[in-house]
Amino acid sequence: MTDVATAAATTRAYVLVPDEEAYARAAAEVDRLERALPILTGGDAAAGLLELPVTKEHDPRSWQGELWCDDLSLRAAALVLARATGRPLHLGPIDEAMEAARTTPVTVVTRPAEITPERLATVHHDATIGWLAARDLAATTRLIARTVLHGPAVMAALDDISFDTITDHDPAPGWLTGDQLTPAGLRAGLAGGVAVLAGRGHARGCLMHLAGGGICGRQHELPLLTIQPAMTSGWVDHPTACQQGPRCHRDDVEVTDHLRAADIRAAFTVLDSCRTAVAGAARVRVDVSIPLSMVEGHALAVCAAVGVRDGAGHVAQLFRALLRAGASLGTATAEMNGSIAADLSAGGRLALFGDAGLVPAPADRDPVEAMASLDERDGVDVPAGNTALLVPGRDLLAAAQDGPLVVPRSRDSSSWVLTTAVGRSGGWIEQAPGYLDERWTARVRPWLDRLRGLGSLGMSVATAEVDAAHRLAAGAVRDRAVAADLGAARAAANAFADAERALTDLQFRLVDNEVRWAAKTYYSLVDGWPAPVRLVGDEELYECPQCGGRCAIAQRLRSAGGAGGPVLRSDVCLRCGEVVAGVAEFPARVTVTSPSESRLGDTFDAEVTIEAPADQPLTIAVGAAFVHEERFNCRMLDSRSLRMEPGARTTITFVGGSDPGLTIPDAHYFKVLLAADGAVRCLTRTVVFRV
Repeated sequence: MTDVATAAATTRAYVLVPDEEAYARAAAEVDRLERALPILTGGDAAAGLLELPVTKEHDPRSWQGELWCDDLSLRAAALVLARATGRPLHLGPIDEAMEAARTTPVTVVTRPAEITPERLATVHHDATIGWLAARDLAATTRLIARTVLHGPAVMAALDDISFDTITDHDPAPGWLTGDQLTPAGLRAGLAGGVAVLAGRGHARGCLMHLAGGGICGRQHELPLLTIQPAMTSGWVDHPTACQQGPRCHRDDVEVTDHLRAADIRAAFTVLDSCRTAVAGAARVRVDVSIPLSMVEGHALAVCAAVGVRDGAGHVAQLFRALLRAGASLGTATAEMNGSIAADLSAGGRLALFGDAGLVPAPADRDPVEAMASLDERDGVDVPAGNTALLVPGRDLLAAAQDGPLVVPRSRDSSSWVLTTAVGRSGGWIEQAPGYLDERWTARVRPWLDRLRGLGSLGMSVATAEVDAAHRLAAGAVRDRAVAADLGAARAAANAFADAERALTDLQFRLVDNEVRWAAKTYYSLVDGWPAPVRLVGDEELYECPQCGGRCAIAQRLRSAGGAGGPVLRSDVCLRCGEVVAGVAEFPARVTVTSPSESRLGDTFDAEVTIEAPADQPLTIAVGAAFVHEERFNCRMLDSRSLRMEPGARTTITFVGGSDPGLTIPDAHYFKVLLAADGAVRCLTRTVVFRV
């Protein structure tokens, strides 16, 4: 080996070698930290070296998983990393490495050209994968040496800095706010170097925006291209404004107003902003890539956004807290992406440029295995701290608005708890009422629609009450979605329950009024259907639910000449007469059991058996009455309301009777009217009174 750098002569940490052949020989001799790590000369060969704290001895806890290399020209560099950290090295295609990353941290030593948007789009959100790449081989060897020498040491020696240009918040320890959110302010905040820089803001490929400038990905101080590339019809590697002329695409600042990504003095950086994961075949050229410029400067690893990022604004803080808790870079990245996937209002993902198996702050237990317990109240008191705490459950919230932030995971029914996110602290968390969107979509919204469609059955409904329940329920769904504490979540759940109770009451009154009307008239539900009623499809012959004869004809119809609401059903038995009328699709199975004959003056039972579907609850209103009860001296009038759990079966008994002196001994009809979550059916049955 030759040309030992001055700093290396003192620390024996690294040694510069003149060519690839010498580098390959030196790579074969690397043995943990017992020998100096080789670095290929080229560019500023010692850039970023020994400017961060240096690890004193090899700690196997600092390295997890395995290494993959898909390029023979990078094999020696990958071998240095493998031998220095004690991990296995596989030579093989990237697709196999990506599959392996589903079960263990995988670091792929590759070239930027292989890290394309198409490839990043296929990385699963739970993959613990990192892309260790730089713009040339010399820069790759520098990055590997810096990763080994500094990676295990910086967390214990340096603090963290966070910023968020999207959310306004008051100054807090460890946060840059207000006037500090400028290139000059960020440079000053990072002057002494930090372990983790966790940033969130707007960006577009080559620039993450700050006030008065931004974090710029330009590789060189003067990015103007000497020779402009030929124009193409493709969508990759377009030169930026600063590469074509003296201006930045931000016309309010000059190129020199920006802070170059390579000058950011942070070991591990999260840039949670749109389209910053620029490498191969990106819209902009690789020489303005923010993550590649960072890892060629001071950074050991950078997490940058793939495509557009929206929602889940806490992920940068989750990454920082997980590293402090003892997670590897790959695990922390996968948990960030998992929290985005678990958040129904969030989108996008982040990619790790760096060593996925590096554990910057090893702990006795991996944070994903150290789950806290909830007490009998389904809650836990979380102390303030820099690390992330794993708890069971996904619908937990803080009791106080400034309490801990609960971040659901995608892997199982558990969540991470953060106390250092902006505006947050320690405190009590507890299981909160669940989100309401599924109940709204699967049940309440269809219920409202069915009630509004009752006009097609000739039934009148209090539309003002339906609209009020709609507004109350829809507002509750939105309020629960944004609830940040237990009080807000419970208020939303209570409002939603109030809307359900209002619908239950409305539905019962609808049925009760209808059966009372039936008890006063020659009632037939079909008679009220808006004309003309049109047949839909063919008639169907089936077994009559009353007499059992195969002589019942089912018809599917639409009212108002086909302009009515849902498809209706009208079944007539050639022996018994009308037996079924109402909506064709009824959510419950209903049978009516009653005697065919009864002695005058005696009572009889009409049993209505209802079976709810296996996958959802139902709210039922059911009433029964003889037609023209007062005129024919028959009695049954009664109404009930009940809630049924999924798969439940219940029988409701209505008692019918007659007057021995006034009732005419003959066939008399009674109606059983049901509403199930707004769907209405009327069943007609006959009893013959005998002397």
